Amino acid sequence: PRTLTRIMIYVCFGTLYTLVAAVLVVKSATRVTVANHGVSSSVETKVSPTVKLAYYGAGSGIPEVKSILAGFVIHGFLGVRILLVKTFGLILCCASGIVTGKEGPMVQIASSLGNISTRIFDKYYKNEAKKREIISAASAAGVSVAFGAPIGGVLFSLEEVSYFFPNKTMLRSLACALVAALVLKAYDPFGTGKLVLFQTTYDMDYHWFEMIPFVIIGVFGGLYGALFCRINMAVNRLRKNTRLGHYPITEVVAITSLTLYCSFGNPFTRIGLGELVGSLFQECPARDPRRPYNSDSDNIEELLCISGNQISDYMPLLSMLAFALVNRSFFAVTTFGAKVPSGLVLPSMSIGAVFGRIVGAYMEYLTRANAGHSIFAQCPVDSRCVIPGIYALVGAGATLTGTTHTTIAVVAILMELTGNLIYTLPVLVGVMTARWVSEYFNPNGIYDMLIEHAGHPYFDTKTQYIHTRRTAAELMQTDLETVCVDFENENTLSLLSARLSRIAERGLSDGGFPVVNSRGYLQGWIACTELEFAISRCHNLDTTTICFFNNPLWQMDQIAHDPNSIPHYRMPLSYVKARDRRRNSSPVNDASASDSPLLSGLRKRWGLLFASSAEAESRPPADPPLLAADADCAGNSSHSYQSNGRTARPASSSRSGESSSSGSSNTQPNNAPQLAAHNNVSIPYFQDRPNDFTPFVDQTPLAISPNAPIELVATLLGRLGVSCLCVVDKGIYCGVIFKKAYIGYAKELEEAGYIH
Repeated sequence: PRTLTRIMIYVCFGTLYTLVAAVLVVKSATRVTVANHGVSSSVETKVSPTVKLAYYGAGSGIPEVKSILAGFVIHGFLGVRILLVKTFGLILCCASGIVTGKEGPMVQIASSLGNISTRIFDKYYKNEAKKREIISAASAAGVSVAFGAPIGGVLFSLEEVSYFFPNKTMLRSLACALVAALVLKAYDPFGTGKLVLFQTTYDMDYHWFEMIPFVIIGVFGGLYGALFCRINMAVNRLRKNTRLGHYPITEVVAITSLTLYCSFGNPFTRIGLGELVGSLFQECPARDPRRPYNSDSDNIEELLCISGNQISDYMPLLSMLAFALVNRSFFAVTTFGAKVPSGLVLPSMSIGAVFGRIVGAYMEYLTRANAGHSIFAQCPVDSRCVIPGIYALVGAGATLTGTTHTTIAVVAILMELTGNLIYTLPVLVGVMTARWVSEYFNPNGIYDMLIEHAGHPYFDTKTQYIHTRRTAAELMQTDLETVCVDFENENTLSLLSARLSRIAERGLSDGGFPVVNSRGYLQGWIACTELEFAISRCHNLDTTTICFFNNPLWQMDQIAHDPNSIPHYRMPLSYVKARDRRRNSSPVNDASASDSPLLSGLRKRWGLLFASSAEAESRPPADPPLLAADADCAGNSSHSYQSNGRTARPASSSRSGESSSSGSSNTQPNNAPQLAAHNNVSIPYFQDRPNDFTPFVDQTPLAISPNAPIELVATLLGRLGVSCLCVVDKGIYCGVIFKKAYIGYAKELEEAGYIH
């Protein structure tokens, strides 16, 4: 009865912790819009063909951070709400006793803090490149705090998390990880006064015959990693395609209850993962051989240290370790992907450490039972020959590498974890063997597989493809809607909102719209997020309000009194020619200087937006002669222009009283009304004209020729980190190549075997 009571208390408290964590994650779910035929994420539940629930507080968070650093935008993932959910949920899950680690979620927590801190400084908040540098440095700090390993944290960020990691970012990441480690050292959460979590004091060197078991451990780590990745992805697909995904809280409660109930009877599974790994790494102290071995003891050190030389002396330990290996392996597969914060690093290390300890215990038995054999001639007769804890250390690194395909960072983390550099070479042997074996069965690690499963557009620059398409024209998308600056009646608030809805239904909400003129020439690019923000600024305007995308004088806040000082690259070509003709003409008096064709053309095109204060109050703007490049636009624009809620109707395209001859096409008749002087022009500030979307347009989008080779497309998308490329033929817009489209094409090549 006493044992049953202990089991019930153990299971109930652990289940209560994970229940609260699961409720926090489910209640903080975010609705996201995806493509109708897109791939669902392992942490998402389908609600409708285009809307799903994304549980950003669940899982590891490393795949999403990798996608963000590669240029993909995940709204809200690094926000305050998810930060709080992840923090408290991680504390509860680690305290519950389930097979989960804190290292992956710590990366997301640190990245969230880095992202939130950029809001304080506009220098970083408005610069995506600098923001990603801070997130890279923050991820290194997260690993540094989780393991107490600042160098390992930087290498982990370099090898696994970051997409672009120059020397400047590496130095900043090292500084960030160093500060995090110093704060951890000062706080001393474990009460040891040391930064090293699993400090070891190995006083023996390894022997050459031990390389064989080290390689065997590496082979196991590679096989386990490949098998774990495949089974875990199958479980995630089961969650998505069956009704299991509709009951996330029930699933978490069931996994927790079963895990704790099956783990209570074994002392190696009853303790926490960190305590288990630390115990398996330790060296056995000197033991009295006359003291009997007690297999029923709850003291881990007594269970691990055996003084006999018979196989029967080792069988109780080997059986308990074998049960712990199966138990931890099974529940690691089922827990990773549930709707709770769960890491993968420490569970993988614990499984490898258990297997390594099994091999180490058996090697200890062999050296004792065959002390006089030639293979063990290097071993002392009356002393120990091998240290089983070394095998656990090698196994921890091998399984972690087999699962994540991380090598250098794993070795550095293990060395900093134990504070021991003597066995660096055996750890490298196990890690590299595991990497080769795992890559033979699985080309990608678990994090890359989760990115692919989630459908994030992560561009793999390591794989070399044999392309079946030759030019950019064969890959570009031509059915994307465009924004024409010359047909303003198509650019009302309601129509633009409808375009955003349609592109979101296609799963391209992270894309945008090309901005063209009536002749098809590319004028710029506006991202969906920018357009959505611009529309939100017009909440006080009518839905029929016309929006402008090519106002050449949107910087008039600084130069409102001198329109001629606008640089030529911010003005239409026709305005530049008119200005140059006026400057080259004969000198005129001050009164005629106010009659510039530039200002007249702007008045004609933009109505009251550039009218003088007197004319704006009394009548519509004057009717100057049309500039050549604006004839088509003015002839097709019969609607009214709106600015600040007021409406100004442009003059009719048919002009009475004006000569159409070449001699008078660029001059005003004498009876034309005189325009106001520059200092009388009333130009509202940018905040006062919310329907002017020009500041949100990227006027220099990255564009390539349709005849550009597909290798150039891969290089630009991969190294520059852009989400799309505009395809332009002599300035005329032809189509767009999204990174998602290229990734889908690359996936087809992989499935067909067209890779080097």
